Amino acid sequence: MTGVQTCALPIWRSLYDYSSGGNSLVAERRDKNCLIISNNRLCADYFELTVKDGVMSKQCRPGQFFMISVPGVFLRRPISVHDAKNGKISFLYKIAGKGTKILSEIKTGKIKMLGPLGKGYELKQKNGSLPVIVAGGTGIASVHYLAAKLKTKGTLYYGARSGKDLLCLDKFRKLGWKISISTEDGSKGHKGFITDVLEKKLKNTDTVYSCGPTPMLKKVIDIAKSKGAGGFVSLEEKMACGIGSCQGCAVKINGRYKMTCKEGPVFKIGEVEL
Repeated sequence: MTGVQTCALPIWRSLYDYSSGGNSLVAERRDKNCLIISNNRLCADYFELTVKDGVMSKQCRPGQFFMISVPGVFLRRPISVHDAKNGKISFLYKIAGKGTKILSEIKTGKIKMLGPLGKGYELKQKNGSLPVIVAGGTGIASVHYLAAKLKTKGTLYYGARSGKDLLCLDKFRKLGWKISISTEDGSKGHKGFITDVLEKKLKNTDTVYSCGPTPMLKKVIDIAKSKGAGGFVSLEEKMACGIGSCQGCAVKINGRYKMTCKEGPVFKIGEVEL
């Protein structure tokens, strides 16, 4: 872990295989200081950080993430790409501890970031398949960029604890997505879990894309398998290095362990064992 933090090289090249999409992608990952454009509070403890970088913004793929350095904190924080366009990269995050609290207070200057990292979502779908995005909590951060990049628009199933925790709804509407909402306290939409709604609506021809807490992902996987639907889930695991060196984010995929940061965080639904 410490080697990655103190001995990081400026540039690495790595191959991410998108063979099921009919092509392969060579992506650069860089460790560099990026100019902060804004770091604004959206609501409650949620913030959106936007930085400027013309090169890395073109290399980002939906589902990938960056390891972001925070002053006074030893380990970097892994944060998913929320959007990337026009030479800018955005990150949506929630204050969850010391690191993200300090990050939320940085409004100007530059911030050091390593990325883009990991393997993202496959964008190619089967003919006649409609995309279904299932997001829980801050999992909405990862799937917004996906929704923007998918050529076919479908339905977003989005669950949160309460109405005040729902984010980005206007962004999805502008992209042309239908939205189904649930809150645990019933303050907006269906009262309960979003997987309750998904179970009633999902079709075997749909392609599922999901990001959120592990209990929700387990349920999404079970529902998709029972309905005969394929798709992908982005796993949330604690990470220290972001490039597979520390071996701290291992998950069981198809009977063997893989590193979430390097071989994920996105995996096929049928391969994940949670």
